Amino acid sequence: MTRSATPVPPIAVDIRDAVRLSVSFRPHTRRVANLRRITGTLLREGDVREDAVETVLLLVSEIVTNAVVHGGGDRVRFSISYGPSGDVLIEADDGSPARIEVRNPETEDETGRGLLLVAALARAWGRRGTRTWCTVDTREASAS
Repeated sequence: MTRSATPVPPIAVDIRDAVRLSVSFRPHTRRVANLRRITGTLLREGDVREDAVETVLLLVSEIVTNAVVHGGGDRVRFSISYGPSGDVLIEADDGSPARIEVRNPETEDETGRGLLLVAALARAWGRRGTRTWCTVDTREASAS
């Protein structure tokens, strides 16, 4: 039997549409790059400003890396959503009920700056149970 497929035209994502992407994966640092790539594609298809996309991608890296490295579960659950308000919500559930805190690393320390970046770049951030979250307003002007 021969099968043929009819190509489906790409569907543009309109920022006026509410979009949510959720992914569950085994903790591994290579997933950080995968999620950055997926998130970047999703936001760029929605015509989000490039400076806002770059900020979101940095925050995805920091929150997902924190979940992968410090989490206590065998799965990490990641989600990103945005809608007509222009807010992007990034969440990573690492399965660990441990409190998280912003560290003050020394100049020579190679790690420990992730939550400093989140606190500086996100409009809001925090921890609910085992889930770390932050929001970014994609409508705000770039600080640069």
